[in-house]
Amino acid sequence: MSQITLASPVEELTGVGKARARRLRRLGIDKISDLVRHLPLRYEREFAEGGIADLPMEGIGSARGTVTRVRWVPGRGKSRFEATLEDHEERVHLVWFNARYLRDKLHAGMTIRVNGKVKAFGGYPQMVNPTWEDLSNEDDAPRKDDRMRPVYPATEDLSSSVIEKLVGVALPKVLPLLADPLPPSFVKDREMPPLADAFQWIHCPEHADQTAAARRRLAYNELLLLQLGIQLKRYYNATKLAAPKLHWSKAIDEHICGRFPFELTAAQRRVVDEITGDIQLDKPMNRLVQGDVGAGKTVVALYALLMAVADRKQGALMAPTELLAEQHFLSINAMLDGSNVRIELLTAGQSASGTKARAEAQARIESGEVDLVIGTQALLTESVKFNDLAVVVVDEQHRFGVVQRAKFRDKSGAADENERIGCPHYLVMTATPIPRTLSLAVFGDLDVSTIDQLPPGRTPIKTRVVGPEKTDTVYGY
Repeated sequence: MSQITLASPVEELTGVGKARARRLRRLGIDKISDLVRHLPLRYEREFAEGGIADLPMEGIGSARGTVTRVRWVPGRGKSRFEATLEDHEERVHLVWFNARYLRDKLHAGMTIRVNGKVKAFGGYPQMVNPTWEDLSNEDDAPRKDDRMRPVYPATEDLSSSVIEKLVGVALPKVLPLLADPLPPSFVKDREMPPLADAFQWIHCPEHADQTAAARRRLAYNELLLLQLGIQLKRYYNATKLAAPKLHWSKAIDEHICGRFPFELTAAQRRVVDEITGDIQLDKPMNRLVQGDVGAGKTVVALYALLMAVADRKQGALMAPTELLAEQHFLSINAMLDGSNVRIELLTAGQSASGTKARAEAQARIESGEVDLVIGTQALLTESVKFNDLAVVVVDEQHRFGVVQRAKFRDKSGAADENERIGCPHYLVMTATPIPRTLSLAVFGDLDVSTIDQLPPGRTPIKTRVVGPEKTDTVYGY
């Protein structure tokens, strides 16, 4: 047999046949590396193993023996499975409540080890809902020391104890082969264990301090990888993608603001300035605008869309639902009433794909007869083609992902003279407050703007949690 590595399939591990490999794959475990990264959910304290006669009354203990008797006792709401465990000296009564599944798993004649709290019942020691291991097919010496037993994500036909045994077989073989991506001095300065030690401690801890240190190191690696990915994405956007430079002037600003029936707040003005600074560059804008409901995000987004129109290009606004898309269409139409801006609504329900109305709308968008397109994910279908898409606004960023953004990129044009891929400027809006640390970690490829001021006269936002008993009151509003 060839040497087992992290890239080896799980079938090469002793104790894994075809059937067990299929069960492991249902947990996402295909290679040895997947098994090593299959981390425990929690740990249970197991005590040194002794005889049944040595179990501490009113304390927690562990013992092994042979199951001599089992029975299922049905009851109203509290059925129980009972078993008697004996060794050469004593016996202990075992009870599991509402554990019907044990009827198919625990039988007389089995050798098992139990761990749990011991109480006196009917003159004999009793354990209620103890943990147990089947030792019938194991040459397992009695456990002499207390230990922390890992509990893994498992399935009905692949128990945590089986996964623990497989991990125990794999770790000594592959951890010496594990390359730590971080320099030893870097790891030491941050008081973290080497990566191989972290995996050893997370799976086979001697005490709780090891599990804490291991989780900290593995979490650090995950966050570091996430941040490297985000920075690579930023670099790719800056060097491989090209967006149209949009022109801005005081006259354009006055013309756009003249369409709004109110003055922009100081917060809106600050965010508008951040956006205009972005879209005057040929590097694509990737900006997240967050603010409470009623803070005026749509007006800020419309400003960006109208900058595209002022440069004789197109803008698109995508909402997560048809209702929200229609609301944007009506409100933007009202603000632009009397202007020369041509707006089209495109949703799945508004005109079915393949109909004459849909075909005519798509033809107007492709020919450039439409300046602003407002819609749902219907905008992303292959049949929708833009003439010169410069700005995309997406409402509620968390409803859409990277794939949707890439589809808009495909609609925006060919490569420029430097072979950079053409793409639109991208602005996303959300009313969900995102803490700065989380925005840097998860939305690190997006610059974040916050509208932290409500327009004058707006009723303050109140957020409440109400139960189902107040449904009528809520609908009454």
